[in-house]
Amino acid sequence: LILLTLNQLETSNDEFYLNFKEDFIVFPEGDNSKQRIELQIKSKQRIDDIVMTHRYVMEVYNHNRKHYDPIYKEFNKHNSNMLDDISEENKHLIRISFPNYNWKEEIEQVKIIANESLIINLWATIEQFTNRTLNLINSNAKSSYKWDIIKKEFLSKEVDLTSINSYKNINEIRVVNNKLKHLYFTDEELAKFDNFKDNKGKSLNLVSFPLQNYITSSYHFIYTLLNLVGETEYYPK
Repeated sequence: LILLTLNQLETSNDEFYLNFKEDFIVFPEGDNSKQRIELQIKSKQRIDDIVMTHRYVMEVYNHNRKHYDPIYKEFNKHNSNMLDDISEENKHLIRISFPNYNWKEEIEQVKIIANESLIINLWATIEQFTNRTLNLINSNAKSSYKWDIIKKEFLSKEVDLTSINSYKNINEIRVVNNKLKHLYFTDEELAKFDNFKDNKGKSLNLVSFPLQNYITSSYHFIYTLLNLVGETEYYPK
């Protein structure tokens, strides 16, 4: 599955994107519109770069997998397929003992780490541009990594982040980012989200992330927020 940038989403039939499509043809007008448009462009480019980096990594992953797959399968078959059911707890020991298994795991980890890095970088972008947007409407506001403080700062300016249609998905990215960096398994908090409700207790390297939806939501949230903090104009296609 190739992940899509915003320009590619616009010409796709992605159902998740179509839910937000109309919000992408609303543009800043009036006071500070120049700064807001500039932030929209910069945020788009940043997310585009994150997506393209993931695609480059996955190209290398797919290339390498074509080489190791047949060799590993033959090796495993020669050893009575004994490597088919290795527990997560014992993988590190098997990697030390069997170079061919270690080779396979190294390459598989490229995909896992690429997916995790995409989520972490998306959240860093959301956090950065949310703070920069806040600074446009309150020059005295200090940048913060604490989401509750950021939300309160916006509410003091009568901007409710939770009113943005993609907010639920953005909040999910935030929680996933925190679990990737601090726990690395699906705990009670993460299991409250529909995408994780059947994965409670699982290590996050065993969970499938809705990456394209996270990407689309990131574009949407920042675009919409920058429209919320000032005048706008709707430009239908």
